[in-house]
Amino acid sequence: MGDTGLLIGVAYVGVVVLAVVVTVAIALSTRSRAPVDTHRLAENEKRWLLIVVAFLIALLVSTIWFAPYGHTTSSGAQVVNVHAQQFFWQLDRRSVRANVPVEFRTSSTDVNHGFGIYKGTKFVAQVQVVPGKTQKLVHTFRERGRYTILCLEFCGVNHHRMAASFEVAP
Repeated sequence: MGDTGLLIGVAYVGVVVLAVVVTVAIALSTRSRAPVDTHRLAENEKRWLLIVVAFLIALLVSTIWFAPYGHTTSSGAQVVNVHAQQFFWQLDRRSVRANVPVEFRTSSTDVNHGFGIYKGTKFVAQVQVVPGKTQKLVHTFRERGRYTILCLEFCGVNHHRMAASFEVAP
């Protein structure tokens, strides 16, 4: 997944560089003092709009498959019920197996929280926890070890202390 993220990042940087080059080229080409041909300008605007729309659609189609959403659980998935409240996480289990999907069912009774999972300093996954709703996050952990849960939504004065952990075992 890291190589895919790098590839997408490089693609977006390339798009930005290309957009800057095109913008500078257009700006330099329009410095003449000749009268403006509004009909030609309107045609060029339509052409550029179609090019940009086609490019954005191609970018969407090429990257949509890497979006980390829409995963569903299988019948053999591990379920972890998580309750968030200012300023703690309550998990009904603290250990899950590696290479088996885990469905986190998150809920809150007070304010919005951001359920963020980290392995060391590496961000793994997240879901917003909305009061009165059960949000689900499905993830398959490939690496064993200790994972940390942090709140990613400012939820009050002790937000920085809202942390928990769990183990991914063989």
